[in-house]
Amino acid sequence: MKKAHIWVLLGIMALGAFLRFYLITEIPPGLYPDEAMNGNNALEALATGDFKIFYPENNGREGFFINIQALSVATFGNTPWALRMVSASFGTLTILGVYLASREIFRRRGPALFAAFFIAASYWHINFSRIGFRAIMVPFLAAFGIYFLLKGLRRGSTLDLVLAGILTGLGLHTYIAFRFMGAVFAVPLAWYLWRWKRSRNSEKTACTPCAVALYAFVVFVTVLPLVFYFVQHPQDFAGRANDVSVFAAADPLKEFGKSTALTLGMFFWSGDCNWRHNFNCQPALNPLVALFTLIGILQLTRLNLVSWRRWLIAIWALGLMLPAVLTREGIPHALRTIGMIPPLFLLAGVGADGVRLGITSWIDKEKAKWPQYERQLGRLRYELLFLFVLALLVVPFVTYRAYFLHWSNHPKTYEAFDTSNYHMAQYLAALPKDVKKYVIVNARGVDVRGIPMPAQTVMFVTDSFTSAGQSAAHIRYIVVAPGIAPPAQDMVSAEKTVITFADSSDTPGITATQRAFPAFRVHVPGDFVILQNF
Repeated sequence: MKKAHIWVLLGIMALGAFLRFYLITEIPPGLYPDEAMNGNNALEALATGDFKIFYPENNGREGFFINIQALSVATFGNTPWALRMVSASFGTLTILGVYLASREIFRRRGPALFAAFFIAASYWHINFSRIGFRAIMVPFLAAFGIYFLLKGLRRGSTLDLVLAGILTGLGLHTYIAFRFMGAVFAVPLAWYLWRWKRSRNSEKTACTPCAVALYAFVVFVTVLPLVFYFVQHPQDFAGRANDVSVFAAADPLKEFGKSTALTLGMFFWSGDCNWRHNFNCQPALNPLVALFTLIGILQLTRLNLVSWRRWLIAIWALGLMLPAVLTREGIPHALRTIGMIPPLFLLAGVGADGVRLGITSWIDKEKAKWPQYERQLGRLRYELLFLFVLALLVVPFVTYRAYFLHWSNHPKTYEAFDTSNYHMAQYLAALPKDVKKYVIVNARGVDVRGIPMPAQTVMFVTDSFTSAGQSAAHIRYIVVAPGIAPPAQDMVSAEKTVITFADSSDTPGITATQRAFPAFRVHVPGDFVILQNF
């Protein structure tokens, strides 16, 4: 049975890996500027050797994930999939982390296998496993962190506690939502301390305070470089959280209630409508998985009120919902709630296993009541379990269909990932070095070293983020307002020159530029517009 269980887990891992790596070089299309910003920081770090703890551009991002992406870019080049491979790898490993966390929490294989299967087939998790956002590390580090912490406290293992401390500390180097994990890790720490205090006088017990102190020390050492950075740059600690906070609203309580209702609703009836985050506002949970999650919640309420398992899962789910409900922009928000993925699928695993055990238990009771129908009831059990497994296997097929057949080919997905600018960047990168290239940044966005964010996609593909890169690529970026031609003095004529536009839909701006430079003619080499003089 143990060998069969391992094979099932390997099959689930293979399914998860397939759904995260399949066509990763093509899907998603394009390259969103936030992903490209990570890539540009990675390219600069590789060029200068300055791998930062925190990258302040684009509202600020912790450096751990970007520095790992730099290793991928160094290996595979400045391509979108080099950035996304990192996410796909952590996303796949998270499946194992959720399985191990469930095994350690519930001490049973059934819920752990179901939880691993559900996250492996989750559209929500697959989507962010294929985008180069640092948030994908939150479920990974949270799941493994909880696993090693619980295992270390249970066994008194120094190695497990050290690993738990490192994972927890690294989590704080990833995404602001991980800061809410502190309350989650506090649950088992408090419970083991309470149990130690009660039993230390009656029996020989391990030094739980020593274990807690070791864990806390390792966390402190791991996060210390980031603490030093925030002490020196306190304005970067909150990023843009203050701008989107419900507390900045005229009626904070009303906004908090609205955000909470919309966030709870995203799991069951109406999800995130941002096409980078989701497909067509669909719920974050597959309907069957949502049902099992509700069953899991009901089963959790049956546990003893002081059960640490009950409080761990509850605080994990509700605590990691706060990064979304405390904000008022783009709600419901699948990215900000990414930390809820492990606890929700742990609950779904408990619910699914409860259904499986319920079928077996009901058949056994009926056999005892009707022994003359034992054979028929035995066959009924197999038939019900077969239908149960069949229903489960539908989930990954539904996810595959939604993601690979519908979402990936939808025009809104094409727009959401700035695909036309990515194609323009590929075009510029393929031009001969002697061609002078101007990129007219006529789109608005967060300022990055004097240039709006929409230019980041072109910069990454052409390796022209730095002034040295721009000189090498023969590219110059000129910032203008939409509808306006660039100043003539900013444009140095060359024998061969191409003018491109960050926003090719800015027809007035393109027309004004052509009038200002009559030697250039309009050319449409793809889904973007250029002006050229050759």
